[in-house]
Amino acid sequence: MKKIFLLIFILSLNTASSQNECNCADAMQKIISQIENDYPGFQEKTKDTLIYNSLKKQLISESEKTNNDKCIDILKKYTSFFKDGHIWILPNEQDKPIVKKKKNEPEKFDINITEFKRKVKKSTDKFEGIWKNENYTVGIKKTGETQYTGFIIETDNPNWKPNDIKFQLNGKKDVAYYLSDHSLYNDTYELYDNYLLHINNLKSNFINQNIYEKLNPTEIKDKINVIDGFYFKKLTTKSALLRISSFNYPYVERIEKLIEENKSLIEKSENLIIDIRNNGGGTDNAYADILPLIITNPIRNIGVELLSTQGLIDGVTKYKNGLEEKDSLKNKSKIQELDSLIFIYKQNLGKFINLDEKTVEIDTIKKAENSPKEVIILTNSGVGSSAENFVLKAKQSKKVKILGTPTAGVLDYANAYFFKFGCDNYKLLLPTYKSLRLPEYPIDNIGIQPDVYLDETVGDWVQYAIDYLE
Repeated sequence: MKKIFLLIFILSLNTASSQNECNCADAMQKIISQIENDYPGFQEKTKDTLIYNSLKKQLISESEKTNNDKCIDILKKYTSFFKDGHIWILPNEQDKPIVKKKKNEPEKFDINITEFKRKVKKSTDKFEGIWKNENYTVGIKKTGETQYTGFIIETDNPNWKPNDIKFQLNGKKDVAYYLSDHSLYNDTYELYDNYLLHINNLKSNFINQNIYEKLNPTEIKDKINVIDGFYFKKLTTKSALLRISSFNYPYVERIEKLIEENKSLIEKSENLIIDIRNNGGGTDNAYADILPLIITNPIRNIGVELLSTQGLIDGVTKYKNGLEEKDSLKNKSKIQELDSLIFIYKQNLGKFINLDEKTVEIDTIKKAENSPKEVIILTNSGVGSSAENFVLKAKQSKKVKILGTPTAGVLDYANAYFFKFGCDNYKLLLPTYKSLRLPEYPIDNIGIQPDVYLDETVGDWVQYAIDYLE
């Protein structure tokens, strides 16, 4: 699956269960219509109408001759034309269960938990046993030649009960992992030192309880932080390293806690290296606590224009209705905010809207009383979206240097939503606004350039940064 870069948030507007599955030709026509009407970069990206119309005609013809199993390849040929990392089409497989079951209804694993606990202590299998993280205690039982089933033993989460299947592993290091709402997430896993099971993209970790008593809890925590890519480390008497692998919403609190726990050490460090390589973005909130430590002056933020379309209105309306159904009193302020937005969208249908009514906003962030004198940020082609936004802000500081390679270049069109476009067998992600940097200062497919380019002969980037600083 290709890397996805997200800025600020992704709101799924495709909340209905699969009811309307399209054949390939129908799906192609509907995706074309959706993008032509809802993609804020459409006019800019299709100035050469001859090339665009020729490709569209060719792909429509191919879609009419393609069976549904291979249709996704044809649809991706169309979406890839726009060269936008925030446009994403994929089969709607998230809800396909490992075994047949009703949507969002947990599948039970037929096993006596008491008997399992008694017998599993004698197992020599590296996976079979009782595993635990901060949310779940699970049992892992071998259920095939290379397959294992993880099931709930205990949890405080009311959505899960004992014997509910939480995940299934296979010998190819693939994992089918059920999320909190019991929808399915396909991921990969790694087993470290036979005691730490790490679900890669979800950054979910389980500790083998058969071995836990022999381990140092601090060492376990440190190992997990290094694997997940969220840690602070003193490198020399002068320089320290702050590693942050993602700005996604689930990690905001974790990043805030990391900064808070190490604030004194960061402030006392003469030099700070911030490694955000392969950070695909998430939310600007994730780096809010870092900025006071690295800025030297107010930051200029360029505004955005949102494209108001019927597709956006329909999706936001559906989201608002969902909040009303859940708890209209608790969500009252959010519902009112959405009502105001829907009204503005309807009044400006088909137009670009600057909701802030400003082209540039000056952000006067209160600087930390004590902070590093010199800051290096390490970037590569895996840095995208809100992580690129962080780099743009950091570059305005007089004490920050960017080292590495150009970033991914996925920041011109952002704020991505999953649009419901009439084919429930596919999901379509589209950005909803464009940056007012355009057309003078494009970043898409170019990236943010480093101050110092690190070519392939530089093996250890962190060591290079230390040598550069010291």
